[in-house]
Amino acid sequence: MHLAAVEMERAVEGVASALLIAIALVLGGVLLRRRWRGRRDARAAEPLEPALARFADAVASDPTHFGGGAVTARVRRRVDGVVYGYPAAVEEYENADGGAPWCTLTVSLPGRVPFLVVDHWHAVGRPGVPQPAALRPRLGDPTFDSAYVVGVHEAEAAERVLVPAARAVLLDTPVQRLVLQGSTVTVRTFDGARLDDAQTAALGDVLARFLASTPSFLQSSMAVSGRLRAGAPLPSGR
Repeated sequence: MHLAAVEMERAVEGVASALLIAIALVLGGVLLRRRWRGRRDARAAEPLEPALARFADAVASDPTHFGGGAVTARVRRRVDGVVYGYPAAVEEYENADGGAPWCTLTVSLPGRVPFLVVDHWHAVGRPGVPQPAALRPRLGDPTFDSAYVVGVHEAEAAERVLVPAARAVLLDTPVQRLVLQGSTVTVRTFDGARLDDAQTAALGDVLARFLASTPSFLQSSMAVSGRLRAGAPLPSGR
């Protein structure tokens, strides 16, 4: 009887120890998750900070890298940060042959996107404008069609991405180019824009409103903070 009581006591102690360990693991996981979320939110709330350009003063000859509008362009400055909860970079360029500067904002998305480029008609005829594309659809929206020329590789991409709310963003705040390619979305300003806090905020606002107004166009997705629902915008990365 004494031996049985001892074994029972040891069994109870073992169960109690296991429960304490499980509770400690759960609490530790909760604390780590809260700490990770706090750090992520803090990074997302931070303004874009100056950083060295990847190729400062280097001359680029591929217009798809700098938004077209020039034969060659020189990278002047760059800032890295977060837009719509996703990694972003703003770069200032200038025409390598002289001329006014301009800026681009590129946001890295959590998956691949269909190719789509929107060029403002005012820039058509300049080097690299419009950007080459397989198809040039018109959307049946006289106001938008008279302001922008659209290029896609897949016929359905234009109507799927450029819904009325997305078109309204580009009409309300015109840009020289917006392009989806690979796993990024990029906007280019008109010439004359310098990289400063106001320009950075303005470009970030345009892309954030654009991403929030169009059904998610990701063709494949990695982790995002929220489910991808058919017909719903891409969830913010925050």
